Amino acid sequence: MNDLHERLPAELEQYQPEEQERSTWARIDLSSVLDGTFVAPEPELMARTDGHCLLYPGKVHSFQGESESGKSMLAQAEAARAIQDGGHVLYLDFESDQATVVGRLLLMGCAPGQILMQFDYRRPDAPLGDAAAAAEWAELTRTPYMLAVIDGVTEAFSVQGVNSLDNDEVTKWGRAVPRRLAERTGAAVVVVDHVTKNRETAGRFAIGAQAKMSYLTGASYGVEVTEPLGVGMRGVLSIRIGKDRPGRVRPQSGKFRKSDRTQEAAVAVIDSTDPECIEYTLEPPQDGQESDGKGSEGFRPTALMERVSRAFEDAGRPLTSKAVRAVVIGKAAYVTQATQILEAEGYIRRPSPNAPLVLIRSYRETDEMEGTP
Repeated sequence: MNDLHERLPAELEQYQPEEQERSTWARIDLSSVLDGTFVAPEPELMARTDGHCLLYPGKVHSFQGESESGKSMLAQAEAARAIQDGGHVLYLDFESDQATVVGRLLLMGCAPGQILMQFDYRRPDAPLGDAAAAAEWAELTRTPYMLAVIDGVTEAFSVQGVNSLDNDEVTKWGRAVPRRLAERTGAAVVVVDHVTKNRETAGRFAIGAQAKMSYLTGASYGVEVTEPLGVGMRGVLSIRIGKDRPGRVRPQSGKFRKSDRTQEAAVAVIDSTDPECIEYTLEPPQDGQESDGKGSEGFRPTALMERVSRAFEDAGRPLTSKAVRAVVIGKAAYVTQATQILEAEGYIRRPSPNAPLVLIRSYRETDEMEGTP
């Protein structure tokens, strides 16, 4: 065990980019803090429908949940959004395979060309002490990314020879891999992990050493299933914040749950009822609030809601969610939100879970002014 303590940091350190770095022990200039020009980190990725975001660029975050809780799907949904926004994404996959991940990205709306050019997918199966692996690691830490996902922390530990119950080893890995990745590439790094089976602490702590929380520099999110995910199903996930080091997400989150000291930060809706696409939206927290479809700042895409209604009227037949997006002009995420609000308020509905949507009554933007429900 002592040999690993000595070997792990040495293996990781010797394969970093060659440029000379300023020592972290050097004195830090505090002028910007004192004169008020210092800019505190703000979350800029993983935007909810009300505009508030959950991920900080250049920081390390975690998605943790039970098996089949949808945490990897959530990370892939955010990867798809980053790609469609023009960003580059790194995906270190220790649990799945390229066919599964790329298949989901395609269903989430990414074009094949975007995936080829902007999605850096890797399945590491050798420790960083391996010469070939070390060379690849040095190369990727010189590449700028918008988002970086490490999917399967337990398996990543196994590959690197880290004891997941040893706080010292976990801390060294956390500083040498995800933290270094965030610092070098500027990416919002997300590590995907399993929660402990202890129900009293499942909301905050992943399986293994509690040091997994210490190396996070952004936020930690627990993923809880409200409605299960699956092919032909509409899944709903509650995203609960357990740690927020920069402190910018908690103020925009829901009620505090004393049992595990978490707050609902968002609600993810992953709709796979259409076999040709996967719809993903991230809504504001709903716990302890009366949901009115407006989001935390009263936003309702009323113009798009009317366009969606008119699309059904013009078609004169049921429409799938994909068909609605194809005929309604507007950003796909907002068209999806408008469709979901109309469904929630009874303007359209699905006769059965996998059926296309049917128009029940027409919606007009003027209904809002007249107070029509």
